[in-house]
Amino acid sequence: MEAGLALGLPAAVAGGAIIALLLGLFGGGGSVLATPLLLYIVGIADPHVAIGTGAAAVAVNAAANLAVQARAGTLKWPCALSFAGAGLAGSLAGAVLAQRVDGQPDIQID
Repeated sequence: MEAGLALGLPAAVAGGAIIALLLGLFGGGGSVLATPLLLYIVGIADPHVAIGTGAAAVAVNAAANLAVQARAGTLKWPCALSFAGAGLAGSLAGAVLAQRVDGQPDIQID
Protein backbone atom coordinates (compact mmCIF):
# COMPACT_ATOMS: atom_id res chain seq x y z
CA MET A 1 0.00 0.00 0.00
CA GLU A 2 1.35 3.45 -0.88
CA ALA A 3 2.39 5.80 1.90
CA GLY A 4 -0.57 7.90 2.95
CA LEU A 5 -3.11 5.68 1.21
CA ALA A 6 -4.27 3.98 4.43
CA LEU A 7 -5.14 7.35 5.94
CA GLY A 8 -6.89 8.38 2.74
CA LEU A 9 -9.05 5.29 2.45
CA PRO A 10 -12.04 6.82 4.30
CA ALA A 11 -11.66 9.87 2.04
CA ALA A 12 -11.65 7.57 -0.98
CA VAL A 13 -14.90 5.93 0.12
CA ALA A 14 -16.61 9.25 0.89
CA GLY A 15 -15.25 10.90 -2.25
CA GLY A 16 -16.27 7.95 -4.41
CA ALA A 17 -19.82 8.12 -3.08
CA ILE A 18 -20.06 11.86 -3.73
CA ILE A 19 -18.56 11.56 -7.21
CA ALA A 20 -20.92 8.68 -8.08
CA LEU A 21 -23.86 10.75 -6.87
CA LEU A 22 -22.79 13.68 -9.08
CA LEU A 23 -22.14 11.36 -12.03
CA GLY A 24 -25.63 9.90 -11.70
CA LEU A 25 -27.23 13.29 -11.16
CA PHE A 26 -25.49 15.23 -13.94
CA GLY A 27 -24.39 12.39 -16.23
CA GLY A 28 -20.68 13.17 -16.32
CA GLY A 29 -17.64 14.79 -14.81
CA GLY A 30 -16.58 11.89 -12.61
CA SER A 31 -12.96 11.66 -13.72
CA VAL A 32 -12.47 15.40 -13.49
CA LEU A 33 -13.33 15.09 -9.80
CA ALA A 34 -11.85 11.65 -9.08
CA THR A 35 -8.27 12.23 -10.22
CA PRO A 36 -7.57 15.25 -7.99
CA LEU A 37 -9.32 13.54 -5.06
CA LEU A 38 -7.15 10.46 -5.47
CA LEU A 39 -3.98 12.54 -5.78
CA TYR A 40 -4.43 15.19 -3.11
CA ILE A 41 -6.78 13.67 -0.54
CA VAL A 42 -6.43 9.90 -0.82
CA GLY A 43 -2.67 10.10 -1.29
CA ILE A 44 -1.94 8.21 -4.51
CA ALA A 45 1.45 9.59 -5.52
CA ASP A 46 1.61 8.59 -9.20
CA PRO A 47 -0.69 10.66 -11.44
CA HIS A 48 -0.96 7.83 -13.97
CA VAL A 49 -2.16 5.44 -11.24
CA ALA A 50 -4.68 8.05 -10.06
CA ILE A 51 -5.99 8.51 -13.61
CA GLY A 52 -6.37 4.75 -14.16
CA THR A 53 -7.91 4.17 -10.74
CA GLY A 54 -10.36 7.03 -11.21
CA ALA A 55 -11.28 5.83 -14.68
CA ALA A 56 -12.05 2.35 -13.37
CA ALA A 57 -14.24 3.68 -10.57
CA VAL A 58 -16.08 6.10 -12.84
CA ALA A 59 -16.65 3.36 -15.43
CA VAL A 60 -18.36 1.14 -12.85
CA ASN A 61 -20.55 4.04 -11.69
CA ALA A 62 -21.37 5.02 -15.27
CA ALA A 63 -22.38 1.43 -16.05
CA ALA A 64 -24.75 1.44 -13.08
CA ASN A 65 -26.22 4.75 -14.22
CA LEU A 66 -26.61 3.35 -17.75
CA ALA A 67 -28.51 0.34 -16.41
CA VAL A 68 -30.95 2.58 -14.52
CA GLN A 69 -31.48 4.87 -17.52
CA ALA A 70 -31.91 1.93 -19.91
CA ARG A 71 -34.48 0.33 -17.62
CA ALA A 72 -36.37 3.63 -17.50
CA GLY A 73 -36.35 3.85 -21.30
CA THR A 74 -34.58 7.21 -21.33
CA LEU A 75 -31.93 6.41 -23.94
CA LYS A 76 -31.63 7.16 -27.63
CA TRP A 77 -29.45 4.17 -28.51
CA PRO A 78 -28.27 5.27 -32.00
CA CYS A 79 -27.11 8.60 -30.60
CA ALA A 80 -25.56 7.00 -27.51
CA LEU A 81 -23.65 4.41 -29.53
CA SER A 82 -22.26 6.89 -32.04
CA PHE A 83 -21.29 9.28 -29.23
CA ALA A 84 -19.69 6.40 -27.30
CA GLY A 85 -17.75 5.22 -30.36
CA ALA A 86 -16.26 8.65 -30.93
CA GLY A 87 -15.57 8.98 -27.20
CA LEU A 88 -13.84 5.61 -27.14
CA ALA A 89 -11.48 6.67 -29.91
CA GLY A 90 -10.67 9.92 -28.09
CA SER A 91 -10.24 8.12 -24.78
CA LEU A 92 -7.83 5.56 -26.23
CA ALA A 93 -5.78 8.30 -27.91
CA GLY A 94 -5.72 10.31 -24.67
CA ALA A 95 -4.65 7.29 -22.63
CA VAL A 96 -1.78 6.53 -25.02
CA LEU A 97 -0.64 10.16 -24.95
CA ALA A 98 -0.94 10.37 -21.15
CA GLN A 99 1.45 7.43 -20.74
CA ARG A 100 4.08 9.34 -22.74
CA VAL A 101 3.92 12.43 -20.51
CA ASP A 102 5.49 12.82 -17.09
CA GLY A 103 2.49 13.80 -15.00
CA GLN A 104 4.38 15.10 -11.96
CA PRO A 105 5.23 18.62 -13.16
CA ASP A 106 1.67 19.20 -14.37
CA ILE A 107 -0.10 18.57 -11.05
CA GLN A 108 1.98 20.24 -8.37
CA ILE A 109 0.29 22.80 -6.18
CA ASP A 110 2.48 25.75 -5.23
